[in-house]
Amino acid sequence: MTTVVGIDSSLTAAGIAAIEHPSTAPNPNTPRLNTVGERGARDATIVDRATRVHRQFERIIRAMPASVRLVVVEGLPVTAPNPSTASLFQDRAALLLRVVGFLAAKRIPVVEVNPATLKLWATGNGKADKAQVVAAMRELWPYAQIRNDNEADALGLATIGCQQLRWYAPELIHHHGPRINWPRELSR
Repeated sequence: MTTVVGIDSSLTAAGIAAIEHPSTAPNPNTPRLNTVGERGARDATIVDRATRVHRQFERIIRAMPASVRLVVVEGLPVTAPNPSTASLFQDRAALLLRVVGFLAAKRIPVVEVNPATLKLWATGNGKADKAQVVAAMRELWPYAQIRNDNEADALGLATIGCQQLRWYAPELIHHHGPRINWPRELSR
């Protein structure tokens, strides 16, 4: 198992980044990035929503390499959704828990990173906007083909995991010691 995967879960556009161990990667400076998803319908029934969650779960799992050593996922925002977006929040939570449950059953370690922690790690500012995170990831990984903010977030998550495994050294002061609840086997 030689790959760390970062997942920015979403039903519409989930970002997935895979970074292979530098000693076995064909090109250690180029992570694999992917975005998967589909638009939902405003009038979707609960069955439609559950079916969409299932399809997205399958897309995410299929996009991950077989050599996964660790998966780092972006946690959900801690603020309560407003009533107009509550079902979207529920669906995203269902997707995230389904992916994590699948990985746990396969005994693949999964670590959750708070969105503010990811922003702080990437940019030095826990309230950074999407464009700032994209810019920071493009600077850190100049050969990566980052197409959107979902892939940038996923790449940040995967990089945090790689640094925890000591595959890459932290490059900037804000890359050191992000506040993350690491499983015992991954703690330093």
